[in-house]
Amino acid sequence: MEKVNNALIKDYTTYRLDGKIREILFPFNEIELKEILEDLDGQKYKVIGNGSNLILSESYDGVLINLKYFDRLEFNDNIVKVGAGYSLPKFALECANRGLSGLEFASGIPGTIGGAIYMNAGAYGKEISDILKSVTILDDEFNIRVLSKEDLSASYRDSIFKHKKYVCLEGEFQLEYGDKDKILEEIKSIIETRKSKQPLEYPSAGSVFKNGDGYSAGRVIEKAGLKGTKVGDAEVSLKHANFIVNKGNASASDIIKLIDIIKKKIKDEYDIDLILEQEIVK
Repeated sequence: MEKVNNALIKDYTTYRLDGKIREILFPFNEIELKEILEDLDGQKYKVIGNGSNLILSESYDGVLINLKYFDRLEFNDNIVKVGAGYSLPKFALECANRGLSGLEFASGIPGTIGGAIYMNAGAYGKEISDILKSVTILDDEFNIRVLSKEDLSASYRDSIFKHKKYVCLEGEFQLEYGDKDKILEEIKSIIETRKSKQPLEYPSAGSVFKNGDGYSAGRVIEKAGLKGTKVGDAEVSLKHANFIVNKGNASASDIIKLIDIIKKKIKDEYDIDLILEQEIVK
């Protein structure tokens, strides 16, 4: 196991937020992870991957557990097992290079397999649960179990992991064979589209709010004239209104205050209760 004390939050979140975290632990395997969780015994902790959907508070006094070493990758024809710490875009590319289709939509999502399963990540009308076969977990009693796709209760940006103290260890995916060149071309097109429409030149954590029935969060926020609104170094992106970007040394407090401003304005003007897609960790 590795350990980092007084780590900079910006090194472990895609928002690259200001502040420090007391302790980050990096278990090498399931046995070490289980020992860590048992030793914590009720203390505050958060299991993370790439930190790509997190607003990690500068006042967070718990322990972070990073699963970057859970990176096993195993192909068995079109059935693939992959560790929770494996990069999602890298996984999509690995599959494409083997002529396996189904993950193209995920090629621009800057998270890990565990994070993608946790929030049922998606794009372009597709979700990670569409191709998921099963998930190996460490449950709340520290037992390793395998859950079927149906056990996950996956829905739009939601799964059982958001409601139980389960830790995703590994995902098993069922993909389809396709034309390698066409798959790679689609991935290239998706990445170029994201670059043209999203503010990838600044640190962010992707979409801030979920889309709702009959409305796009980004369009509603833009219509309300909130593009460019700032709190400290946190700003509603001028390129895509459903992104908050870090223009320098934004803190979690800046991001949260800006979120509250957006929610209040949208509620007052359109009677819409925006639902946060990102996760605030205090």
